[in-house]
Amino acid sequence: MSQIRSLNEDLQRKAKEELNEVPTRIYEDLKALRKWIEEQAHLYANMDDQFLIAFLRGCKYSVEKAKRKIESYYTLKSAFPTFFNVTNVDSARFREIFRLGPFLYLPKPLHDNGPRIFIMRGGLPTAERFTVEELMAVNHVLQDILMLEDDYAVVNGLVMINDFKTLALTHVLQATPMFLKKFITYNYEAMPLRIKSNHFLNAPKIFDTVYNVGKPMLPLKQQDRIFFHSSLDSLSQYVPLKYLPNDYGGENSSIAEIIEEWDKKLDKYREYFSKSTEWGAHEELRIGETKDYNGLYGIEGSFRKLEVD
Repeated sequence: MSQIRSLNEDLQRKAKEELNEVPTRIYEDLKALRKWIEEQAHLYANMDDQFLIAFLRGCKYSVEKAKRKIESYYTLKSAFPTFFNVTNVDSARFREIFRLGPFLYLPKPLHDNGPRIFIMRGGLPTAERFTVEELMAVNHVLQDILMLEDDYAVVNGLVMINDFKTLALTHVLQATPMFLKKFITYNYEAMPLRIKSNHFLNAPKIFDTVYNVGKPMLPLKQQDRIFFHSSLDSLSQYVPLKYLPNDYGGENSSIAEIIEEWDKKLDKYREYFSKSTEWGAHEELRIGETKDYNGLYGIEGSFRKLEVD
């Protein structure tokens, strides 16, 4: 029998209606994924049911799409480990970045039973001491935790709020086309968390350059899900104020409390991330053509169009 958390009634209904989940077929779908992984000589993957079902749900139960996403997930983690595959969540530098609070997953989902709300805060005090890749690497760890334990995020997706009121110029300059290609490919081609809307709050003029370079790289559906706001009043038309943290005038916990809660989660997942060193894609064992990372991510390399929901 599969070892998967039971969904509440509302999430189970949405999984059936929106993600094509058939409870009586889950075991066979998981079995097909595991069999495929075992047949890939180069691929060493987490085979736990709860991990694999996140990819099935994120791909609306297309087993073939789930295979491609798992392949991309481990291939990118192995190719760019400092960016996508941090395994020591106890390092002082990692925890220092995390405790600044640049990435916040709010405890109450939108409308109480909808997508998980994520806030990314740019330009925090002392954040300029870290590279933008170091900062984003912390969130890639948090994404993995979300994928493993948050059914609202996996079934209903994410509503993203990017608060860029004090965005650091040094970080804008580091957001090169190569960086954006890696970041966008991983988040849209490898991660099974579907982004339902992407809100930019108080973005300064200097962000325009990053946006203009990055937008054409996004899937067309995602380009239509981007919204800019100059005030909380504008944002509240999509995310009612009460679903934001107390620090923003809302009722959805406080930034300090969210950081404290997730600090404990990192402790809880310490051994998981340590064990993740055993997983990855070993190009020397791949049967067939190996991945050409320079072609995919080099400045002159062409960027493949992504097809995601």
